[in-house]
Amino acid sequence: MKKQINKIVMFMTLLCIATSCVELDLDQQDAANSENWYQTSEQFRQSLNEGYRATFFPSDGNDGAYNPGWDDDVNYRTNLGPIKSGTVDSSYGRATTDWNNMYKGITRILTILEKLQTQNNVLTPTEKEQFEGEANFFLGAYWTYLITHFGDVPFYDTPITIDESFTIERTDKAFILQRIYEYFDTASQKLPVSYSSGLEYATKGAAYAFKARAAIYMGDNATAALAAKACMDLNAYELHPDFETLFLSSTKESKETIFKLPRSEEFLQTINRNFILYMIPRNEGGYGSVIPSWELLASFECIDGLPIDESPLFDSRNPFKNRDPRLLATIVPFGSLKDGDGLSPDAGSKHMDREYNPHPEHTRVFNYLTGTLDTNKDTKSNQNFCSFNGLLFKKGIDNDWADITAANDLILMRFADVLLMYAEAKIELGQIDASVLSAINKVRDRAYANSDVSNPTVTSTDQAKLRYIVRNERRSEFAGEWLRYMDLIRWQLADVIMDGANTYGLAAIAANANPDVVQGNSDLMVNVVNPGNWFWGLTPQIDENGVADFKPLVNAGLCQVLTTTSFPSHQYLWPIPDNERRLNPNLTQNEGY
Repeated sequence: MKKQINKIVMFMTLLCIATSCVELDLDQQDAANSENWYQTSEQFRQSLNEGYRATFFPSDGNDGAYNPGWDDDVNYRTNLGPIKSGTVDSSYGRATTDWNNMYKGITRILTILEKLQTQNNVLTPTEKEQFEGEANFFLGAYWTYLITHFGDVPFYDTPITIDESFTIERTDKAFILQRIYEYFDTASQKLPVSYSSGLEYATKGAAYAFKARAAIYMGDNATAALAAKACMDLNAYELHPDFETLFLSSTKESKETIFKLPRSEEFLQTINRNFILYMIPRNEGGYGSVIPSWELLASFECIDGLPIDESPLFDSRNPFKNRDPRLLATIVPFGSLKDGDGLSPDAGSKHMDREYNPHPEHTRVFNYLTGTLDTNKDTKSNQNFCSFNGLLFKKGIDNDWADITAANDLILMRFADVLLMYAEAKIELGQIDASVLSAINKVRDRAYANSDVSNPTVTSTDQAKLRYIVRNERRSEFAGEWLRYMDLIRWQLADVIMDGANTYGLAAIAANANPDVVQGNSDLMVNVVNPGNWFWGLTPQIDENGVADFKPLVNAGLCQVLTTTSFPSHQYLWPIPDNERRLNPNLTQNEGY
């Protein structure tokens, strides 16, 4: 795709202009909004393709490796970024970057819409209809990101001049939300349900689904339910038959995927290399530093449908045993997994090309490529900087990541999300009927489909119980997909759960490069391994928000506190970037910044 350049330079990117002597080139021959552009259908197509860049669909919690984990599901060793340390301020880099990118995208798309109205039979009626639909979809998605992260923001629906950009004021987010609905409605009217020849542009279903997401993020459950139902009623989507394989790089077509950004090694569209290194084991040449939290491990229910502190099936020494099958597809398991498998708590499992086993006495692990035992770089007794809590992510990761290159598609909306948004919205509206239970149980049925146990079907119609169930269902279903942060934000639980909370890791042990030497007098050996308490030794209690309490394990010496997180209430909204307010004195600031 050609690089597209703005003709209308909005105020969000004016800082670099104001601090340099570079003259603006407003008539670049290959610019998407140049007066010499838009002369062919292909030029319109290339301009719209720019809207599908990942920079315009940022993930909440994934900055490519450098600041991963904004919520209670993901840890990055003992590092806390600005969000989890409660230090977001008006110079917060991610806020500035996303603000600039969203407005850049909006201005480009508005320019395309103008050109679509003035093109002189360059496009066929069908092309014009589709291109207008795609443009409106982009506008709905981009504005949704802005109001859900910044609240009231400057709004315009035609390109503005540079002079206007210096004086424009913030617009009430409620007004913008209604315009977002209109954008998605227009998109759903103009876009097809699907495309031929493997094309993967925005569709009618994507417009419905993203409208549902915008509505539910903003607390408009009535609109969310209707939009989700409209997507469901297209009968164009179904759940992928196998939860684990849905996320692998080899899965390029699935009827569950509603909107994605395709990746391909052939076209050099791959996952950030550093992010891969942060995710894969040290035995595979990675860092093992971006890890699932113990809270996430505790959140998956047991196969009887009960939380771990209520289920008689839970075994604190084998925490993966008798659990929701999605757990084993999300976090690399170890120990016994089910009754009768003959595995002990210190057993490892195959992950990628080697055995994964964080147990401190397993200083060597099996290499499935060579058939030999290698020094275990993923146990704290050998390596200080392996996973600090013994856990690693598995979701979407397989042998294809071994060469530190992977092209898993970036799935931004899938049918499971639509089903659960529909169920949640109806629950909050008090409209609990068979369709709500059906939506929840479809997702759960698929989770259990390839296991030897059946979904413990949800039958309750109690609103409070269903609210807990659907929220925990979202956590289990979408772990590692960067949706948890915005779920906590919209549920108003981010400060409740993360302000003053701890992250936890394995009890202390000193690493020794010699795999024949294990520090026998360490807390990990004395308090956990030798008394037979590996992995947890105690069952953490789960509160009304699904949060596990590991303080009793700390008090018993079974684990240690790694960090304490902070989330002041004003961080529910991000600050308006400082540089924008210096350029435009009419921009007010969000409370607390």
